[in-house]
Amino acid sequence: MSDGADVLSGEDQGGVRRVLGPAGPVVDALAADGWAVALVPGARSDHAWWDGLVGALGLPDWFGRNLDALDEVLGDLDRPTALVLASWWAYATARPERWERLLGLLTERSAEPPPLLVVLTD
Repeated sequence: MSDGADVLSGEDQGGVRRVLGPAGPVVDALAADGWAVALVPGARSDHAWWDGLVGALGLPDWFGRNLDALDEVLGDLDRPTALVLASWWAYATARPERWERLLGLLTERSAEPPPLLVVLTD
């Protein structure tokens, strides 16, 4: 059974993709392919999700922790970036309406340059 990393190997475009399996091999494969990789740990609460995102992207403590602020940060990216959301289902289950809005923002942003690849892992 594949660990999912081979699904992304050689990928040079943005988008949202789901990979069955753990985040580690995916992060390694994307980094080897030259992506700037930000691993967001699984979370069930808004606070924990934003904390994980802030840490993964190296954002300052004063980051707004809302979708408008995230949209601005993602719009400022200057190189291909992969946002790997580990255990994404935990937040999607706990906060389904917020997850839907977040996923919508990530999907829209992933269609703009530079490439943003959002990878949902188990």
